[in-house]
Amino acid sequence: MRFYDIHYHAFDLSHPNLLAFILREDLISKGSVKDFLRKLPCLMNLAPIGLFKMFPGKIAAGIRNFIEHDAARFRNLLTMMENQIEYHFLLTDYYLKKAGIPEMPDGNKIDKVVLCPLLMDFGYKNLKNSNVFYDLPPAKPVAGQVADLINAIRFYYTYDMVVHPVKEGQLMLVKSTGEKKDKLFLIFPFLGINTRNYDLLEIKALIDKYFAGYENDRDPAERNKKLEKKLGTVNATLEDLIFRLKEKEDPEYYSYIFAGIKLYPPLGFDPWPENEPAELDKVKFLYSECARKNIPLTIHCSDGGFKTSPDAVKFTDPARWKKILNNSSFRNLRINFAHMGNRADNSSEWLETIQALAASNKNVFTDFSCLTPEEKDYKDVAETLTGDAVNHVLFGSDFLINLLWSGSYTGYLGNFIRTGFLTPEQKTIICHSNPERFLFGGPVKIS
Repeated sequence: MRFYDIHYHAFDLSHPNLLAFILREDLISKGSVKDFLRKLPCLMNLAPIGLFKMFPGKIAAGIRNFIEHDAARFRNLLTMMENQIEYHFLLTDYYLKKAGIPEMPDGNKIDKVVLCPLLMDFGYKNLKNSNVFYDLPPAKPVAGQVADLINAIRFYYTYDMVVHPVKEGQLMLVKSTGEKKDKLFLIFPFLGINTRNYDLLEIKALIDKYFAGYENDRDPAERNKKLEKKLGTVNATLEDLIFRLKEKEDPEYYSYIFAGIKLYPPLGFDPWPENEPAELDKVKFLYSECARKNIPLTIHCSDGGFKTSPDAVKFTDPARWKKILNNSSFRNLRINFAHMGNRADNSSEWLETIQALAASNKNVFTDFSCLTPEEKDYKDVAETLTGDAVNHVLFGSDFLINLLWSGSYTGYLGNFIRTGFLTPEQKTIICHSNPERFLFGGPVKIS
């Protein structure tokens, strides 16, 4: 069977807004500071703050020692992010196969894992960084991430990662001797778009560039087949993506790379900016194109993550989508509200809003990405699966961001398969049936 991970990230250190990354509340938190202070020498824990100035060497050594020996999850995350993006899928594949993928509890063997890497449109960063010399807002065009991701996908289907025959403890790339169909992963990314970073004509150009022909797909299997066929065949450069050189020869060269679109309100995207006519026109166009072309949307829906907008919480509130989903023009939108509306204060308000939207719309889904780093965490998920709710829940890992809480992708996947809090039937619905309805509009029959 196919196992779908609907919420996945393939980053390297050049992709995110690093200031937003460093200032993530889950990276530098009250708990992590307490852990750090406990690891400092006893004198540092007892001394008044003023005395810290007398021991800068000991403090520096304490920080280095903490990062080197105790902040294992942080180092684990950075280890993956420091690798070339081209190696990302090859490394994940290598370690997953090395550990062995457990069978589903109903006896089904997982022969394909479908990954949906979600790009994030960080746009213009550090707009308020006015107290430094280099205070111009550098553009971080999504095109750069697109080029990197496309090439990582091409690498995955062109090469294999194997143990180095001479250098102990190292891996090396070798030309793949098998066919594309023999690879474990199918990779169906989502394009990150923040309408505030573009004018209307630029948004139209993005849709034309990456989603040409989608409106002509007759059924889920056809959409799946076209996405699979494109895997590993595109060679991209930032120059080509910006100046559209290859498209002059083949207008659909970049079409069918992406399965959907990712929206990220904490970076300033407002789902329904009714007091901004120009911005409202852009989001209306985006939604109408997604409905017309059968393009699914994943929306960040927790109060954590990369936050650069002062209105992050207001924009993220799923209640902002009521007007959109009640609009007949957008009724057919397929939407995944990620993270089950998780709130740091454990409030269930956002989750209840998502459940209410799903109860009245078969095309509304939610995923539990980053919420289940341990098997016991599925107890909370299970308690939400009452009535028809199970038909609206998707498996998502939030890898590689979930390395802040989890040891590995292999472990996160295994927790879901092994947990006793979900029935075998529920697991199949969540990791297979529901994702196919979300991604394609229905089940995919593989010929």
